[in-house]
Amino acid sequence: MTALAQQNPFSVHTPEDMLAPDVVSLFVDVFTDFYQIPKSGHTFLNGPRGSGKSMMFRYLQADCQCLTLGAQLWDLPFYSAYVPIKNTDLKITELARLHARHADVILNEHIMTTYVAAKVIRSFSTLDITDDNNQFADELRRYYRGDFVSLLDAGGFDTTSLPLIPADASLLAGFRIVGDVLDAIYRKVLLYLRRLSFSPNDLNYSGPLLGYLDFLVPFIQGLKQLSFMPRGPVFLLFDDADNLNDTQTRILNGWVSSRTSGDISIKISTQLAYKTFRTTTGQTIDSPHDFSEVNLSTIYTSSHDKYRDRIAEIVTKRLKNHSLDVSPDIFFPPDSEQENEIQSLAQTLRDRWSQGQGRGFRAGDDAIRYARPEYIRQLRGASKSGHTYSYAGFDQLVHISSGIVRYFLEAASQMYAEQQARMNSGALVTVIPPFIQNKVVREQADRFLFSEFENILKDADEAQLNRAAKLRNLILALGGLFYETLVSDRSERRVFSIAFSDTPDQELRDVFALGIQYGYFHESAIGNKEGTGRTKLYILSRRLAPYFTLDPTSFAGYRFVTSDVIRDAIARPKTFLSRVRNGVINADTLESGQLPLLSQEEL
Repeated sequence: MTALAQQNPFSVHTPEDMLAPDVVSLFVDVFTDFYQIPKSGHTFLNGPRGSGKSMMFRYLQADCQCLTLGAQLWDLPFYSAYVPIKNTDLKITELARLHARHADVILNEHIMTTYVAAKVIRSFSTLDITDDNNQFADELRRYYRGDFVSLLDAGGFDTTSLPLIPADASLLAGFRIVGDVLDAIYRKVLLYLRRLSFSPNDLNYSGPLLGYLDFLVPFIQGLKQLSFMPRGPVFLLFDDADNLNDTQTRILNGWVSSRTSGDISIKISTQLAYKTFRTTTGQTIDSPHDFSEVNLSTIYTSSHDKYRDRIAEIVTKRLKNHSLDVSPDIFFPPDSEQENEIQSLAQTLRDRWSQGQGRGFRAGDDAIRYARPEYIRQLRGASKSGHTYSYAGFDQLVHISSGIVRYFLEAASQMYAEQQARMNSGALVTVIPPFIQNKVVREQADRFLFSEFENILKDADEAQLNRAAKLRNLILALGGLFYETLVSDRSERRVFSIAFSDTPDQELRDVFALGIQYGYFHESAIGNKEGTGRTKLYILSRRLAPYFTLDPTSFAGYRFVTSDVIRDAIARPKTFLSRVRNGVINADTLESGQLPLLSQEEL
């Protein structure tokens, strides 16, 4: 049993800080869904925070791969070096002063090159490489004295003062010396930039200048020739690349456009806020010519069964690591009284269908479509005064997590902690009662819509603040619209998505883009109303289902709307919903955009 198994089984850990045995014990292989990632070639991995990008990158690193495959380093199909972007010195404001002379491009590439090279070398420090007779250490020493020194010379570095790798140094000690040299070069340019901030005039930079093609590529190609290295490509795992500044993003795009993927495959994770796909020369990089692209939330949002299977594997692994051999469905049971009533409604609908009063092609169609919405509608009436819908049961929790693994684990972790506190005996938790499940997901829905949204407003600049305010109104309006649709008599009542029947302007696209970036919406595509092509589908996060009292188990329903309708909903969400409830706005007006004039009371 690992150390993690003695804690809350659903605790969320920062992957880069996890030891390889813990990563391997918890990781569920998702690469059958995202086959491009462990293959040669440049890949963008896009998804909101918590969708598992960093965990995938951690699993691809050599210590995890050696443990998983039971192999030595040189037997691996690739070698991965983790390159974190968040919380680094890469975003340096002083570089903007050099923009007019294009010096920021040259210095930014030098900074990125040395930073990445140092990360590649430092990545070997976690590996246990058996080096009989110091054979590998001797190879590294020869490479250091030969090709490495030549590359530094060509980049303008004074190599006369380079430290030597002693003849008796171990392989790990040799890597440490190489890493120290690269770190020193990196620190020198950072020191120059900090001095620049105190000077009213530009200061001349006299240090080396290293680039991707003239240093990093041959540097890695030379490492690949060492006999302890895998024969396949080196993966550079850029995590949180949204945090690069615009110039650095364009430089990285230039690296992607270079035809080096046979030796160096660049894997780039983003939180859907990547600044540009243009290079420093203004050219665009394009999929699939230059790179492949994986959008985690799109894949898992549009394929519930696949995502449910992944979550079930994750939960089962974590429970087994905690000495619990129990299925997720039993560990997270539904509210039995509620489910019995829904099943009773389902049977009533089947009986009506058999009497010729149904809507679907089969009796089961009406039961699936309308039993749960009908139950929720009854809760609004007098028959069940004071009762609320229960968001409990493994299937509902999977849906509510809305395709984001961390959302499920964070909720499950809180549920486990609450049940453990209630037991107050130190006994093993073997089941999470439905009332705790419901309580936690409702609290998280409120927090997601309010306190987490407040953080967005606090951190936003003036332009983003305006979009964020519009986004909140949009969420409130659509959530209310979807609830009114759920309790209506429409044939399709379980709706979580909208698609535009016209072309939204840039302002609306920016509001939705902000919502996608922060996980309030997911993006997919469907056929347009005319049947002549595809249009974007915007899916409200099911994390918000408990706030709006929506049925989270629906994935198919959507409504076509016009840009004018959405603009009206953003401007006056309360008035918009009042008009929906009163029938002033209906299916026809949503799709045509011909909204009735506001009355004096509404104004």
